[in-house]
Amino acid sequence: MPHAPSPFSVLIGCGAALAIAFAAWRKGSLSGSGAVAAAIGGALSMLAGLPWGVFLVVWFLYASLLSRAGRDAKAARTGEIIAKGGRRDAWQVLANGGVYFALAAWTVGTALGAPGDPLDPAVLAAAALVAAGADTTATEVGTWWRGASVSVRTWQQVPAGTSGAVSLMGSLAMVAAAVVLAGVAVTAGLISSRALWVVAAAGVVGAVIDTLLGATLQARRICRRCGKATEQRVHRCGGETGLTGGLSWMDNDMVNALCTLAAAGVAALLSVMPG
Repeated sequence: MPHAPSPFSVLIGCGAALAIAFAAWRKGSLSGSGAVAAAIGGALSMLAGLPWGVFLVVWFLYASLLSRAGRDAKAARTGEIIAKGGRRDAWQVLANGGVYFALAAWTVGTALGAPGDPLDPAVLAAAALVAAGADTTATEVGTWWRGASVSVRTWQQVPAGTSGAVSLMGSLAMVAAAVVLAGVAVTAGLISSRALWVVAAAGVVGAVIDTLLGATLQARRICRRCGKATEQRVHRCGGETGLTGGLSWMDNDMVNALCTLAAAGVAALLSVMPG
């Protein structure tokens, strides 16, 4: 049974989370609301244990560096399409890390005397964050590589950055990222080496589900002024957009949240399967 965190560990964990979130805000990786959400989630992760905090920090650094690489070129290719870019706001932070934060909070609650869970929450949490990282990798690499992107709904070529689209390099990078990030979780001590392939496989499945949801249920819009397809409610040209497919409330943040939740669920299923 884990022990309740000491006042000293609470202070250190919260201070470290706040410092990292502040640095990310200064560097432009997070908006103000994103920094607040990251600080709270980071503090919960630190309190859950050092491995939780270390894996989250490494994941965040990886995702931030990946997003910043070739930022101007990627923005030029996707600026007409994506609803958000650059700084991650609170909704983006929670969409990618909310499941991880919730399971970290559950772990802290267990240490304080809440009822336990027969499944290892660290495995589920790692799978959720690995899925978010794998999906981010597929998007960033696919956009940066300048290869052809194909919609899994129509199997027609679409502009880079279109939700529900895949590219060869993006897909290969997605699988590689899932394995590497699962290995990081093992190295950090968050999961055992036996759980590596469970976490990696669940992460890939979560990222694939993200793509399928993006192609089918995510809101698809078109600008009434310039006629360009976009995810933006008000297009960059200033024109209002109209819904052409999907669900109006299913935006990219919702799809990302479902991606991580699905990965955690797949990890739970794989963990209880015999053999």
